[in-house]
Amino acid sequence: MKIVVTNDDGPHSPLLEPLVRGLEAVGNEVVVVVPERPRSAAGLARTYHKPLRVRRLGGYYVVNGFPADAVFLALKLIAPDAELVISGVNVGENIGIEATYGSGTVGAALQAGVLGVPSIAASMEVGGDVDFMIKVVEGAVASARAGLDGVLAVSINIPSVWKGGVYCVRKLARAVYRERLYEGVDPRGEKYYWRWGPRRSEFEPDTDAYYFYYMRGVTVLGLSESGVASVENFGRKLGQLIGAVKVDC
Repeated sequence: MKIVVTNDDGPHSPLLEPLVRGLEAVGNEVVVVVPERPRSAAGLARTYHKPLRVRRLGGYYVVNGFPADAVFLALKLIAPDAELVISGVNVGENIGIEATYGSGTVGAALQAGVLGVPSIAASMEVGGDVDFMIKVVEGAVASARAGLDGVLAVSINIPSVWKGGVYCVRKLARAVYRERLYEGVDPRGEKYYWRWGPRRSEFEPDTDAYYFYYMRGVTVLGLSESGVASVENFGRKLGQLIGAVKVDC
């Protein structure tokens, strides 16, 4: 299978090379097209106010735009015959409404779906096992071969410690972090602000955050024009391929 790999962490992401090696090891042709620098939280942002440029960096193509721009150039120019787009693996999970729709990783996958190419966004909690990550992504590729009709993109989140479950998400947590505004004063006497906050300790049952942080499961979310999409067959197949002891799909 010919696969375009992109991300929102740029060409120096520690998870990019292992992912590419893993996909190539099982016979896939991989074309890497990524933003030239980290573009986390870019969502579906696109570039319209300046020219886009592509250059080679080692074996990768790098783009001076957002993750969605990288996918657009990949599918329109560099690899128009690609059969699948994998966005990630993101360094850190994308859980909840804000992270899902604000994620450049998920945004890139949605861009591929809008262009008619099946796509998978994959994210892993910091400290996760790279070998397990590759196993999950390879399982997702095999599961996608069965078809993702009616789905623009599938977003998969991999916990750092897996307790054997795969959960198909039907509802997103509204807020994962208790964000607040932090105010400071710079050396010139001007105010500046940071938005930040700790992760919440309680989550509503049956949300992606509950499955991920409490059950420590791999979560599978289908996204379509109408919101959350059904991906039960995909989730069941993925669970079978990675040896899950519980599949809730």
